[in-house]
Amino acid sequence: MKTENTVKTAVGLFIFVLVGALISALVGGAFGALVATVSPEFVSDLFIQKAEAGVVRYAFAVGMIWGLFIGASVSGFACLLAAIIKILRIRFEHKKEQTPNKLA
Repeated sequence: MKTENTVKTAVGLFIFVLVGALISALVGGAFGALVATVSPEFVSDLFIQKAEAGVVRYAFAVGMIWGLFIGASVSGFACLLAAIIKILRIRFEHKKEQTPNKLA
């Protein structure tokens, strides 16, 4: 495997993780804002001090943070699986190439 292909693969996987995490952050923020809009009492109980203003913004921010964590974790795990599958594929192809040489 050439170095250029390795770098392209690494950059591609990094971009995949980054985009997945950002999309998950937006989805998490939207979900948090939806929960705050439907039930502001639930979100305001998360504050240490009672604050009525900005409950939706707070929920959006917390949802974005959790979405970012979860999205990065899931995307990273998907990239790990892709890397493992690629390594196994290379290993099996190498073994297939070695087998005919041993028989001859």
